[in-house]
Formats: sequence, C-alpha cells, structure tokens
Amino acid sequence: MMLMPCLMAAKGKGCGDGAAFSSSEAPDMSGSWAVSYDDRLDIEITLGGAVYTEQLGPEGGTITIDHDGQPLTFNLDCSRPEVVCPSEVLPATVSFRQDDPAYPHRVWMSVPSTECQGQLVEPDPMTCGPNTNNPDCEKVCDGESVTSSHEAFGVIDEPGDGFWLGLNAGVASNGINCILLGGSYADGNLVNDGSAATEDWEAVSASGDVVTVYAGGCLWAGDPNMDGQLEALVLGASVRFATGFSAQKQ
Repeated sequence: MMLMPCLMAAKGKGCGDGAAFSSSEAPDMSGSWAVSYDDRLDIEITLGGAVYTEQLGPEGGTITIDHDGQPLTFNLDCSRPEVVCPSEVLPATVSFRQDDPAYPHRVWMSVPSTECQGQLVEPDPMTCGPNTNNPDCEKVCDGESVTSSHEAFGVIDEPGDGFWLGLNAGVASNGINCILLGGSYADGNLVNDGSAATEDWEAVSASGDVVTVYAGGCLWAGDPNMDGQLEALVLGASVRFATGFSAQKQ
C-alpha cells in the first residue's frame, strides 16, 4: 500500500525506473531541509477534453475561462480553508529519513494534515453564505478539526540525481471537504556532493515542482445558467496547481 502512489505515478523520478525496489547505493538525503517557492502558481484546467492554462501569484486568486461561449469562474484563493496550495503541502522546513537500509532509495517525511473528528452536519445559516469561509453553506464538522501528521513516502531515482515524493494531502478544515484528486506530489532534481564510489555521497540541494490536483467542482465559483446547480461538465473537470521550489540541506 505504501508503494501504490509511486506505482501509479509513471512519470515520477525513481518510480518509473524501479528504484523503490533497488538495493544499490543512493545519496544521503536524510536531515533537515529549508524550502522556498517561486512567486507564481501555474494553473491547468482540463474541462471536457479542452485544456486551459493560467498563471496566478503565490496566494492564488480567481480566474475565469470561456468554454464554448460560457464563462466559468474558479476560486483558487489559497486562503480558502478547502483550497490547499502546493506551498502548504510541503512546509518551509522539512526533514527526510531513509529508514530501510535494504532499500536506500526509499525516503520518508512527516507531513501535516487536518481532519474532522466529528460528524458533518448542516451549518447554522447565520455562519455561512456570501463573504464567509463557507459561501455555499456546505455541511460542517460538529467536532474538532485536528491537525496531525502522516508519513509521506518518496523515492530517489537509480542514478541518484532526482526524486519523487507522494504528499497525498487531503483537507477537511472548518468542516468543508474537498479531496485532492490523485493526491499531491513533489518531483525534482538533486545536487549531490561525493559519488556512489565514496562513503560521503550526500544530497545537498534540490529543485523541482510541487503539484496538487483537484476535482473541478471543488473550486468552481460560477453559475452561468443561474440555476443554482454545478454543471455536470465542471464536476468532471480537474484543476492542477504547480509551483517551482528549491531546497537546501541545513
């Protein structure tokens, strides 16, 4: 089960080349890393076979696309509790471990996640609607929203110069549920000191992209027909966020 996200990500560095099952030497990626992000979000919306691309600032925002003559608005504001942007699933400081000496290419990292510990119930009408964190009056959690951590699994590729990390973050904050479609992941390149022929082969910096993918209905804010219903076409859409990152081992 731990390897399933990797096996499903054929393009992920380290997944496609079978490095997850390799016993060959790998650079030492363990330790604390400082992560910084680019000042943009690349957005890709797939809708009914058409693909639309936009770019927003690091905090996201609202974009409108014209699909077959219909304006469709997506609220991609990272401050919304149900929207988890790439910089939120890979924190500013992370710590990697390589716990399995039999498979040195496997890496682990603790990732924060938020879960509702109660039941989802209808909200108080006074606490939802326009200009609130729950504009569509979605069901809310009647218990606590607890932040915990889960183990993210990743793989260093066979040559040792790239890695893939499955972040798999879902969110249920303020009782609003919007599940990431296919999870989220980081895919990047490594810069190493030393080599496989030495005992001090160490990863010292990394760069790449962090990606989160949603079902389009999670983030749709428009109603072009003014009928109060999400269009079936949009419910079948997907919205992909990506932002570049760089990281230095501390």
